[in-house]
Amino acid sequence: MNFHPGLSFSQGEYLRRYRLVADGIRKAGVDALLVRGPENITYLTGYETPGYYGYHCLILVPGESPVLVGRRLEVGTNVPEFSWLSEVAPVEDDEVPVAVTIRTLTGMGLARKRLGIESESWFLTVNEHQALAGALPHATLVDCSSVIEEARMIKSAEEVDVIRQAVAIADRACLAGIRATQPGITEDRIAAAVYKEWCEAGAEYTGLPNFIVSGPRSGACHATWRGRRLEDDDHCCFEIAASKHRYCGAIFRVATVGRVNPRLRRLSDAQNQAIHEVIDAIRPGAVSEEVDQVGRDVIAKAGFGEWHVSRLGYSIGINYPPDWGEGQIISIRQGEKRRLRENMTFHLVAGVLIPGEFGCGASASVRVTATGCEVLTSLPLQLFEN
Repeated sequence: MNFHPGLSFSQGEYLRRYRLVADGIRKAGVDALLVRGPENITYLTGYETPGYYGYHCLILVPGESPVLVGRRLEVGTNVPEFSWLSEVAPVEDDEVPVAVTIRTLTGMGLARKRLGIESESWFLTVNEHQALAGALPHATLVDCSSVIEEARMIKSAEEVDVIRQAVAIADRACLAGIRATQPGITEDRIAAAVYKEWCEAGAEYTGLPNFIVSGPRSGACHATWRGRRLEDDDHCCFEIAASKHRYCGAIFRVATVGRVNPRLRRLSDAQNQAIHEVIDAIRPGAVSEEVDQVGRDVIAKAGFGEWHVSRLGYSIGINYPPDWGEGQIISIRQGEKRRLRENMTFHLVAGVLIPGEFGCGASASVRVTATGCEVLTSLPLQLFEN
C-alpha cells in the first residue's frame, strides 16, 4: 500500500474503510469482490478520474492488496496521483477489458472461487456478466451490490469534515446567484455569477450541473439556464451543489425581484416549515418514511400536495456523474423502512413543481447526530427578496 501526502484522507481513514469492506466481503461468504462502481473504487482507494467511462474494475481479496484493472492511459497516471494502490493490471486500448479481468482473476487463483459482483452497478453490463460466467465456469458469481454501500452510508469524522467544506462552497455560490438576481438580467448572467464564486471557492466538478432557472421555466424538473431574461416581479430558483475530493454538499434557495407572487410566498413558507419540521424529526432510530411524512404533511396542508411527488431527502457523499447524491444507498422517502443512524448525511429537499406556472424549493444539507440533527447549511431558510 502506497500511502503518500497527496491522498485526500489519512492512512487511518483508508485502512478503516478497507477493513470495514473486507468484513462485509467475509460476511457475504465470497472470496473476492469485483468493484465496478467509480464511487466505490474512490471510497476504497482514493482513485479518481472523470475517465471512468473507460473500463475500471477493482479486485479486492480480504487481507491482500487490491488490484485495479483499468485503461492504461487512466491507471498509469491517476493511481500514483490519487490512490494508495500498488497493484494495477493495465488494459490497452486494443484489448477487451473484461478479458484482462478474467486473465487477472485466473492469475490470482480465483477462477474457481466465489466472486462477489455489483449486479446493481450501472457499469456491470449484461455482456460483461456473460463473459465472466462463460470464461469462469467453475466460479460462482454472487450479487454483493450492498457491501460497499453499507459501509459508505455512515460517514467518518474525516468524511463529514470534507462534506462541510463542500456545503460551504455551495452556500457561497448560491448567495452569489441570489445577489445577481435583478430585473432585466439573464439566467446566463446569473449562472456566470454562481460559477465564478463556485470555482474561486475551490469547487470541483459535480455529478450533475447546477440548476438555475427562472419564472415559468422553474416548473420544469432539473432545468438549467437558457438565457431567459428576468422580468419585474419575477423569481429565480437555485439548486447548487459543490464537491470536494468527490464529496458533495448542496443547497436549494429561491430569490425574487419586485413584488412576490402571493401563491409563491405561501408555497415557500410551507416548504421552509417542512424542512424545519423534518430537521426536528431527525434522530438516530427514526424511521425514514416517517420522517418523510412529517414534511409531506406540511406541504399537503398548505394545498400543494398534488405537486409534491419527490422524496424529502437523499444521502450525500461521494459523487460522479450522472448524480451528485447517494440516493441509491438510502433516501428519506415513502416506503423506506430503515432507521436513521448517527453520521448519516442527507440533502433534505422540499420541492414543488407546477408545470407552466412555477417551481420552488427549500433545502438543507444535514448530519444525523447522536441526539438529533446538525444543519451544515449556513444560508437561512427564507425567500430572498431583492
